[in-house]
Amino acid sequence: MFLLQFDACNRDLLGLSSVGFVLYYDSVVLWKHYSLMTEAYNSNYAEYKAIVCALQFAISLNIQYIYIQGDAKIVIDQINNICKAKSKIIQPLLNEVNKLKTQFKFINFEHIYRKDNIFADSLANQALYNYYK
Repeated sequence: MFLLQFDACNRDLLGLSSVGFVLYYDSVVLWKHYSLMTEAYNSNYAEYKAIVCALQFAISLNIQYIYIQGDAKIVIDQINNICKAKSKIIQPLLNEVNKLKTQFKFINFEHIYRKDNIFADSLANQALYNYYK
């Protein structure tokens, strides 16, 4: 089964965000990605952008069955309809995630602790590091 772990970094004061994700198949890393964004509204916005980017990538590979893991509990809970997204800047991104979810035969979103998401976190930080080099 495919597993995709994602994370994001947000630096409001600098007006920068970054995203990172890792795609695994049976614990083998198939792909890793990180990129910089110039939209830095808040950390939840950055997390949603990371999910959208990761889901679009998985769809481009025609992956049909996937587990998604991230350490942003509120974001995972909103996607799983455990709580509502009240923010006007988050609602369109949540809607986009919900549309992308329909492209999969099976998709599961799970919250994991930050200590279990180190690789995706390091990729998101790498994008910021490369920017400042």
